[in-house]
Amino acid sequence: MSTYRDLLLPDQASIWRELRGLRVRPPGAASNDPNRASTFQSSLEQAQQFMAAAEGAGYATRPLQLFYALSQGGRAIAAVSKFLPVEILVPDKQNDGAMKAHDVPWQLKGHGITAPHTSVNRVDKIIIQAGWTGLMPGVALALGVECLRPDEKIKIGDIWPALPESSSVPLATQSDRRALSIASVTRWARDLPNCNKILIGNIPWSVRLHCREDQLKVKDFLSHYPSLADCEYPYENHEPMGWEPAPSNLAVAPVFWGKAGEEFPDLLQATRESKGIRYRGKEDWWIFPRIGGMTSPLHPIMAWWAVLFALSMMARYEPASWSKLIGIDRSMDANAIEHILDQALRVIPVLILEAITGLIR
Repeated sequence: MSTYRDLLLPDQASIWRELRGLRVRPPGAASNDPNRASTFQSSLEQAQQFMAAAEGAGYATRPLQLFYALSQGGRAIAAVSKFLPVEILVPDKQNDGAMKAHDVPWQLKGHGITAPHTSVNRVDKIIIQAGWTGLMPGVALALGVECLRPDEKIKIGDIWPALPESSSVPLATQSDRRALSIASVTRWARDLPNCNKILIGNIPWSVRLHCREDQLKVKDFLSHYPSLADCEYPYENHEPMGWEPAPSNLAVAPVFWGKAGEEFPDLLQATRESKGIRYRGKEDWWIFPRIGGMTSPLHPIMAWWAVLFALSMMARYEPASWSKLIGIDRSMDANAIEHILDQALRVIPVLILEAITGLIR
């Protein structure tokens, strides 16, 4: 069933048409560099062909085509980014505990992510680990966002709920730290003069049951969302939180932000830009959690990158286990896997487009 949000999102064909329209005059840093321009054009062509192959593939192999579509889109992003090349610090293998300078080119090599633990019987238990260099951290640098902490082992069950599309069909076992929505924003005068009241949506019902009216518990939950760090709460602890009605299995909680006297010509947009990350269009903004040792929110491209890489590694190197995981009659994860692989067909193209246009806006 389509939601109101679905009606506002661009369709897949129009996204590819817009991406194809960029290729005749490559934008950004590729506009005056023939090598970047050539990489931009060929990478987008390969990304589109991989996506077409994914659409015609079954769930047994679809993660492979989807991951390579996204990774080729990442190469196109790197080709137009003014943030590459750049110098970073990486561990010095010759001197234990020391760091050394390393030049990251716009032509990125290697995946930059590994899956050290795929011998599992549940998706949430797959372990991935970002590298210091390579395509995934390089695309993060190209976008000016934080990648997963290098060399930190992360369970896919901690990343999966950061995909907004996963909320309607979650894994049987996963973290409660979902991508959160901005349900509404209003001016607020009571108790906190001239502050703004944000209704934060998409909170798992389990969080509401755990926190109830305990604001300290709510604050602890929201502490995993860096963009909400400056938010306040209007009442003393154990007074009513002000939970709002929400669809089944979801909750909506109010938080308050803004300095006294601050005025915004467009309060909703100011809140979106301050607290959220633009996802699939100008009306689609989400609040993302940090993962592991990160200090800033996980960018949605990094979330999808990690999930699709993990699933592609399972499909490629653990075919027997993967076959069991996608067995709809016997696997608790199969429905969620099918759902996210279906959603990826629509999400990945728009993420690539949003990333490219965001760099040249």
